[in-house]
Amino acid sequence: MTTPTTESYLEIIFMLAGEGQPVIGARLADALRVSRPTVTATLKRMVRDGFVKLDDHKEIRLTPKGQAIAEHLQRRHRVVERWLTDILGFDWAKSDAEAHKLEHAMSDKVFELLNKQLGYPTTCPHGNPIPGNARASRDQLTQLSATRAGARVIVARISEYAENVGELLEYLGAHGIVPGAHISVVEIAPLQGPLTLRLGNQVASLSREVADFVWVKRAK
Repeated sequence: MTTPTTESYLEIIFMLAGEGQPVIGARLADALRVSRPTVTATLKRMVRDGFVKLDDHKEIRLTPKGQAIAEHLQRRHRVVERWLTDILGFDWAKSDAEAHKLEHAMSDKVFELLNKQLGYPTTCPHGNPIPGNARASRDQLTQLSATRAGARVIVARISEYAENVGELLEYLGAHGIVPGAHISVVEIAPLQGPLTLRLGNQVASLSREVADFVWVKRAK
């Protein structure tokens, strides 16, 4: 039996690991807006209960048990987000918070019928793959913040573990930085300054911190 706290930790660990990022306590504390001692105490319980393990470098990894629960939760979450945006016309910035409320409220039967009705979508509205529906992608993705001036890229997905994910999605959506958008990196300011981007006829400025949550692939 899992608690809401355990489930939140499992989902964040799953998302970070899915992006190939090292999962450490400090990252969890930032994403979940809790103190590092709180993260340490929660992880001890999760190790005891067999959901996660820590390696010699203190990196956190899901056990098969933890992985299965995280995939189940994210599958529900991302399909519900798809339903909210595609069928109900929900704003993509608000769908994340609403999906967190709804993903636990429906039975497995209702969820599977919903998934079928939607045609087994492969990604959520933010471009993240839906476990059980999506095939493994061969695209090489990188964070927008790691690109160089002059690069031409296509937005692949937006991370959903930001501290204020609704605000992040609202900002990106307002500037057209959504999955499928073609971006030219015009300039990257020194000393961790912002990125200047061109999307069609529009020019946008994005901080390095925000660009960390935008994953792109090279435009062909």
